[in-house]
Amino acid sequence: MIKKILIIKLINLSCLLYSMSIEGFYESQIGRTQESDSFDWNIWDPNFYLETRMFGNPNNNTSYYIKFYPYKDYNDSFRSLAVMSESNISFRDEINGYGFNSILFFRESQHYWLDGSMLNLLNTGIVNNDGNGQGARLDMWHKFNGSMTYVFSDFSQGDSDDIHLMRYRQSFLNEKVNTGFYILRKNYSSGMSKEYNQVIASDLKLFFERYFLNTEIAVSKVPSDGSIEILNNNYDKDEIFKSNIAFQTELRGLRLGAPKLGYWFINPGFFSFGNTYRNYLGDNQSNKYGYWINTYYLVPERAVTLVMNYSFYEKIIPDTISLDYTSEKMITNPITNLYTEIYIEFINGFKGKISFNKKDEFWQGQYYKHYDILSELSVENYLAKLLAQYKIKDFGEIWEKQITGVELSVNLTEQWKFFTRGMIVNDRVGSRYSFFTEFQYRTSGNTELYLQYGPNYLGQYGLTNDDGFASSGSMIKELKIILKGWF
Repeated sequence: MIKKILIIKLINLSCLLYSMSIEGFYESQIGRTQESDSFDWNIWDPNFYLETRMFGNPNNNTSYYIKFYPYKDYNDSFRSLAVMSESNISFRDEINGYGFNSILFFRESQHYWLDGSMLNLLNTGIVNNDGNGQGARLDMWHKFNGSMTYVFSDFSQGDSDDIHLMRYRQSFLNEKVNTGFYILRKNYSSGMSKEYNQVIASDLKLFFERYFLNTEIAVSKVPSDGSIEILNNNYDKDEIFKSNIAFQTELRGLRLGAPKLGYWFINPGFFSFGNTYRNYLGDNQSNKYGYWINTYYLVPERAVTLVMNYSFYEKIIPDTISLDYTSEKMITNPITNLYTEIYIEFINGFKGKISFNKKDEFWQGQYYKHYDILSELSVENYLAKLLAQYKIKDFGEIWEKQITGVELSVNLTEQWKFFTRGMIVNDRVGSRYSFFTEFQYRTSGNTELYLQYGPNYLGQYGLTNDDGFASSGSMIKELKIILKGWF
């Protein structure tokens, strides 16, 4: 509430004394769907969305932003309401290489971002309270190549948890040595001293000529989970990687070959997530270790690249399954994956790729294999772009699927664009297809009109690699008219 009052007061002051910018976005959509050949086409309720954004700079170091949209629901009010969906106030200053930037934000997700980690310590989609979080962010830096970020957020729209995120970075030797640490903590709504999940991590990045070494280690703590704490305390010192520790490292720059023969680049890595490691703010993996070796070869004087990647992982603490009433078996569920690829660039913008992915896994003592073959051809110029793929998923298995996909985008004129996507999948049950086509007309520099037929989401993520279509997706007969504009 205090942040909302501050933002409104600042806007009122800005309207009286300072310049203010206003812009917005609107989208109108209407459509019809034919769910069965026996029924008429069903028309959707017309949908219209409008949002307005306001920017202001009361002085050189201070700025604010607010976004709101109209909302009308007769169950809530007899008049239309203006809903504030996002807002922030920021202040920035720097003197002699020392500076800071502070932000108070409301329902904005981008302020949770920290620089990436190998262990994926932070997932902004988890800590932003489904876009409803509110809090503050402070960034500070100094002239000796160091910086710090601290973010606090309150889950007032959800479970009332609190999030604390801290990151410190430091560089040495002309940025050849980079190190830092994370402190991530989630306090639960109960407010009890032991009701939290905390992760502390440190990372080290070394650059030496063409070599690059990246290492990260993290330790977690969940005092509120008694079973985890008891299990963690029972591990001996020589069982450290079974406990609440996660570790990952990677080396790049290794190569074999000569200029005339070409070079084969090799990038090995290793990771481990302990059995009692828990991270509820990011990638929450546990009881797993493994390694990978990613390699690629550039054919000299040819636009050809060969890729071969291998990975292996299994459980640190094995599972126990019963074979019969008198015997048991310890299993670690190992998984191996071998990926090979040939990528070729032809003349006139044509590109081709053939890949084979071989995945072998054990689950509860049962062996499964997933072999995928993919071929791809694409071409692109200033007039059009074409992508064609053919994939055999789970080759040789009873659930094998053959998937064909084509995408075509054409610039008809400066105002008119055409796009179409078609896919067909065949398996032992039968065949399914999906077809989507779209005409886009840019009426002016800030308005666009779309006419669509078919489901636009199937195949959107990787064409034939889209598991949503490969598993159960099928054609939907629907028409859409969409109008978008900016002002």
